[in-house]
Amino acid sequence: MLTLKKLKGLELNVRIISPRQSLIEEIIPHLKHSERDYSSSLVVFPGRRPSHFLRKALSGKIKSGFIPPVIHSMDDFIDALYEEKVLKPRRRLETIDAVSILYDIQKEASTPLGGEGFMTLESFFPLGLKIYRDIEELYIEDINPDLVKEIEPFIEEGLPDKTVKRLQSLSHFYKEFYRAIEEGGFSTRSLRYRTVSAEIEEAELYSYKRIIFAGFFAFTRSEKALFRKILSWDNTLFLFQDGKGMKERLSDLGLSMDGEKGEEVEQAIYFYRSPDTHGQVFGLTRILKTKLEEGIPMDERTVIVLPSSETLFPLLRQTLSLFDEGDYNISLGYPLHRTPVFGFLNNLMELITSRDGDRLYIPDYLKFVLHPYTKNIYFKGDPEITRILFHTIEEELIKCRTKTFTTPVEIEGNEELFRKILERVPRNEGITKKLLRAHLGTIHENTVEKFLSFENIHDFTVKCIELLTYIFNNSTARFHPLFHPSLDVFIKALYTIQKSLMKDRAFTEINSYFTLFRKYIMTCHVPFEGTPIRGLQVLGFLETRNLSFERVLILDTNEEIIPDTRKEDTLLPLRAREILGLPTYMDRDNLTAYYFDSLLKRAKEIYLFFVEDDRKEKSRLVEKLLWEKQKKDKTAEAKEYLRSLQYRVTLKNKLPCEIKKTEGMIQFLRDHSYTATALDDYLKCQLKFYYGSILDIGRKEEISGDIEKADIGKFVHAALSKYFLRRKNYPLKEEDINLKEMDLLTDEFFDGVYGSNPAGATYLLKKQIKNHLKDFLKDYTIPLIKEKSITILDIERDIEISRNSFKLKGRLDSIEKRGEEIFIIDYKTSSNADYLKIDFDRLDINSRETWSEAIGSLQLPFYLLLYSKRRERIKDLNGIFLLLGRAVINRDIEIPLFDNQEKAGKRFELFKKVIFRLLEEIVDPTSPFRPTENRKELCPLCDFQYICGTQWVIK
Repeated sequence: MLTLKKLKGLELNVRIISPRQSLIEEIIPHLKHSERDYSSSLVVFPGRRPSHFLRKALSGKIKSGFIPPVIHSMDDFIDALYEEKVLKPRRRLETIDAVSILYDIQKEASTPLGGEGFMTLESFFPLGLKIYRDIEELYIEDINPDLVKEIEPFIEEGLPDKTVKRLQSLSHFYKEFYRAIEEGGFSTRSLRYRTVSAEIEEAELYSYKRIIFAGFFAFTRSEKALFRKILSWDNTLFLFQDGKGMKERLSDLGLSMDGEKGEEVEQAIYFYRSPDTHGQVFGLTRILKTKLEEGIPMDERTVIVLPSSETLFPLLRQTLSLFDEGDYNISLGYPLHRTPVFGFLNNLMELITSRDGDRLYIPDYLKFVLHPYTKNIYFKGDPEITRILFHTIEEELIKCRTKTFTTPVEIEGNEELFRKILERVPRNEGITKKLLRAHLGTIHENTVEKFLSFENIHDFTVKCIELLTYIFNNSTARFHPLFHPSLDVFIKALYTIQKSLMKDRAFTEINSYFTLFRKYIMTCHVPFEGTPIRGLQVLGFLETRNLSFERVLILDTNEEIIPDTRKEDTLLPLRAREILGLPTYMDRDNLTAYYFDSLLKRAKEIYLFFVEDDRKEKSRLVEKLLWEKQKKDKTAEAKEYLRSLQYRVTLKNKLPCEIKKTEGMIQFLRDHSYTATALDDYLKCQLKFYYGSILDIGRKEEISGDIEKADIGKFVHAALSKYFLRRKNYPLKEEDINLKEMDLLTDEFFDGVYGSNPAGATYLLKKQIKNHLKDFLKDYTIPLIKEKSITILDIERDIEISRNSFKLKGRLDSIEKRGEEIFIIDYKTSSNADYLKIDFDRLDINSRETWSEAIGSLQLPFYLLLYSKRRERIKDLNGIFLLLGRAVINRDIEIPLFDNQEKAGKRFELFKKVIFRLLEEIVDPTSPFRPTENRKELCPLCDFQYICGTQWVIK
């Protein structure tokens, strides 16, 4: 029901309607028209969204073709009047143009704001945005620049020196900026508002028989001046919607009102609390699914409101999957820097930034080429070949994980790489190495090489547009969800930069172009404009202004989201804003409260969702609604109104199941060649053996840019092997141990693996390894030579044998003759011997369960078994682990297999029984592969914990 309020004066052209009335429906009777021609009426809303609903409402009423009224948002209305009024309209500045002018002012200032900290364009840009917002607000509110500078005496508690200087600088920017745009022939939003409000005349809108301003709440001083003039015109009508704070707002226009509240309308309000965002979305999905199953249409009378744009993609993937694409409509702004297009560009910029001369940092190179937009570039119309190309490149580069830099030329010239790619191409129809190399070269040319240098900002934007156009025309990117809207905004943003006052500026550092670009993109949004109007509405909070819905579902009704209570992004302190009469965060909160209240008052069903945990709490606006229900129901307890959205979580952790052996598996196991590592895996966890040795599943190697322990181990093994390979087959003397030779050998290996100019952590590692290897020779090898005769019999010896119908193989790091004994040496870069030792006191050959606990590793017994085929006297044979990872290198780094040679034969026979019983158990069809009992020690470090489902196990 419409509730008319009596106003003192101007009763004819001001109407106030109840918040429960539809503003759109109320406008229609006041429109002037001739038959189906409404063009003699002008309607102005605060924003753009209501115009679509007004046209749709008229269409539903007229039910045939018609000429709609002229409908503007307030900004569009001002622009139209300004362009018509000013003989030579000044070009409206883009934000980036304004920052460029402000930067020139900063550079020329005798005391620049922030001192030397903001003297580069990229560092000044975020500050420039704040300055521009502040001076535009000051200008539209008609604040004298001198008042900003001299405001300190009006603040009783005084201001800190830094704040005073900031205000003085802001005053300087305020004066100089508008002087500069006057001279340059530019205009801004605030300048246009002030020009129109000061100079508007009734004759300029004489062509309209009716001018309606609808749905306004907060007014700037320029708007107040404008509205006071227009209020006196005979052909104007102001429609306001009553709500909290409206009385005070109308008094700003010289209006007063009285009257009674409209009658209450019965509403169903539901409150849902959730532990996280996805819980809200799941709850919303269940509600809508139930409505659909009940045959209730989800059309434009239903709205899902997203105060936080971050919830859009969870909503798209879950809730909106219930609907066909044409059955819902999205209208809100989504941050451009959260889109995949920005991710693609950002990957390329990170790659260029991290390069060393013409060498590319491999982790960043792989990150870029494996982005979906890059690896799906067409080759003869098919993206599959490119995917094979880049994943093969990934495998080849990962093989040399210690190498962190490469060049495009080096990759393109790798013959072995292109041979492997050809082997993997499923349909080799006319595909050659030459064609593949040319294809890779074209990709490098249009992406990486394009970004290696820029003449200026204009050239940078041109190359960005060329890159995005190349991706659009030559890849599957254009078929990806939401690619088109974000690409359009990117192109528009780049054209804006390209035509801006910054376009001719150049930077000495290429990274400066990227920094400026990122900071500008942070200000841009993808506008999901949501037209035509049909189906379920998904709107941002501000897009709901002036609109009516029967069913309202609002997500993220949390404090700091609605209202947005974050600190104002301004250089003006709160007290200064109050004295100057500028809006404060309290006005912003009041505005949010008004629109929130207006939206809910018009709905029959309301669903409010919020996250509640130790960091987030429900909005004060929700608290108020709860309190009103409590008062109405006369209860002190709010819990009965809250519905909890919870996940069904099964806290019982499932244990891995055993795996039965098939006939094919048994045949494979009988033909398989076993290593010491495979037996160690089986002894500790049979499932680890199954996944690693039978299914051949391995952890995917990645290039992290960091030097990993495994890489150090391979390096040390290779260095020692090559060093002692030169000293085979003769008794070593002290003079044979040349420390300088080891230094040169280390340099040679490092140059080949890490490059000739290692820096940072790589340089320190090189120095550390050189010192450690020299310590090994000086403090371990030389004392050993002095003690007994040492002869190197073999290095990196591969041995394969067949015994008891089993195939066994292994690589022995070093075989040495020490006196009359032969030792199998195994280098370990670890410092801990616990996982290698064997506890003979606990080992019971007849008790299978003791084996895993007593045996740290079967590696040395296994190697002795391999080597003993050539030698019958086991008492002269032993094995030693050398713990090269120990901080202090001496004879204590030795961990021998047998510390008593008298018992060696007996113990070796014991090991042989363990090894062959394990092998028999492996091929036994009745013995399934079982999970380990020692989950706490083994599962947290296992590569297969996610396959087994034991990732919940912690040490």
